[in-house]
Amino acid sequence: MKLLTDAPAFCRNLAIVLALLFVAVCPTAYKELSGDSVSLMRIASSVIYALPLCLFIASIRRRWLFSLVVSVFLLFSCVEMLMVAMYDNYITAGNILSVVNTNAAEGGGFIAGNISRLPYIIPLLIIGITPILLHRNAVPVRQNAVSGVVSLLFVAGFLTYQLEVRWGGNITPRFYIEQNVLGRPPYNIFFQADNAIRQKMAERMIKEAEGMSFGAKRTAEEKRKEIYVLYIGESVRYENLTVSGYHRDTTPLLASLDNLVLYTDYYTTANLTMYSVPQIVTRATPDNYNLSYKERSIVKPFKECGFKVFVIGSNIMATTPHLTAGCDGIIRLPATEDARMGGMVDSLASHNDKLFVILHPQGNHGPYVNFGKEQDIYHPNPVSDKVSWDSHEAMVNAYDNTMRLTDKVVYDVIKAIDRPATLAALMFLSDHGADYDTGVSDHGGNCNPRKAEYHVPFFVWMNDVWCGSNGRKLSNLKRHRTSPVNADNVFYSLCDMADISLSAQYSKPQWSVFGDSLASHRRLLLVPDGKNYIVVE
Repeated sequence: MKLLTDAPAFCRNLAIVLALLFVAVCPTAYKELSGDSVSLMRIASSVIYALPLCLFIASIRRRWLFSLVVSVFLLFSCVEMLMVAMYDNYITAGNILSVVNTNAAEGGGFIAGNISRLPYIIPLLIIGITPILLHRNAVPVRQNAVSGVVSLLFVAGFLTYQLEVRWGGNITPRFYIEQNVLGRPPYNIFFQADNAIRQKMAERMIKEAEGMSFGAKRTAEEKRKEIYVLYIGESVRYENLTVSGYHRDTTPLLASLDNLVLYTDYYTTANLTMYSVPQIVTRATPDNYNLSYKERSIVKPFKECGFKVFVIGSNIMATTPHLTAGCDGIIRLPATEDARMGGMVDSLASHNDKLFVILHPQGNHGPYVNFGKEQDIYHPNPVSDKVSWDSHEAMVNAYDNTMRLTDKVVYDVIKAIDRPATLAALMFLSDHGADYDTGVSDHGGNCNPRKAEYHVPFFVWMNDVWCGSNGRKLSNLKRHRTSPVNADNVFYSLCDMADISLSAQYSKPQWSVFGDSLASHRRLLLVPDGKNYIVVE
């Protein structure tokens, strides 16, 4: 170390910058090199994005301030390294909130249970302390500052290449930067801290909306048993269903059902789950997304009318407050256990006379591995035949096998609610589609989406009892089946399906697919940056 401290200023400065780069990129490099597939481009790009920050840190002249900044820099990198070692992922907003909400006993138990992971950060600590030992006032800080500005210009050029050449303008700068720059070390922990703050603010808004009322009432008193289900599919393509004309028999069980009405022109209002689901279950729209926080979800009007409401999900979004706030129970399933949903709905239906259930499975989310032996129909596929996911044919085969699973789960749920002397109906729609043909986004997230990402199935199944009591609504539903609709229509249609009316300020009967006069409206799509929306017609 003495040789380094006695070295010329330029050499010491270079060693400082390289050590800081090592600290910044080490978690990303470890994550990539320890995974099944190595992305050298991701490592190289992380170096490029971290370089300006490292140069500016190295330009801090006061040693005490430099030591403080480097110590924090090193601490955050060690945290990210431990997260990768434990969970194969960087720290998330949820992790930060868990730390804030935990107590000393839980924290101590967590540390004790993961103490074996500490050796992973030893190289970081050794290299990370080096810049502090090497720092002197004689370090050419002006050169570092100038180099930092030059590196920022290089980063801007690299970003332009990524957006315009590699991605062909298909994603917005904001979305790319959040996913590939801010969402990776060394910036990720600050980005996730900001996300955690935003999440707490959103939860506060949802909490403040607890006292609101939709003024929901039943249009007529109903003494019979009632069961209604909202099934939010995941990454389901409209064109891959047998009932929509697909050449493969992917939905044979749904095709066998009577009283199933499929809409041919339904679009989602966001092609990313985190933005589409809140709009499905609230009155929010792409041009007024904040309404998803300021008002309660579809759970509220059903609760106001005396229904018991349950959420069952294996998708991570199944626990979002948009779905769960105010409900009577939440059942979280592992991602591989969608098939259990039918039995769970059957159990709930046996014990509740007025029941509303929201289902959000893992479904058809990529990678397409969520199917069992009985759905393993199309070959070759990468799950059972060990062929590469790079084969388009094999990937489509795997996807269509997941469609067979979706067909089975929906059918089981329908059979569970189809009971004697019971009004029962199920509304199915997907959060977004899947554009596996281009490789740009196989399960949503493209900021310049193709139709496969937003044209998704929307259908309603009703049992004979419901049809016998709602002839006019059934006629309207069938009459509108080719009308252009989207997720804006779901909230009002669900209420209408269950004979729930809302007070005038919340009611839009012209947006219900069961209504006499379904009004057309401009269909918007919120892109994955969460801010901008486009018109899709």
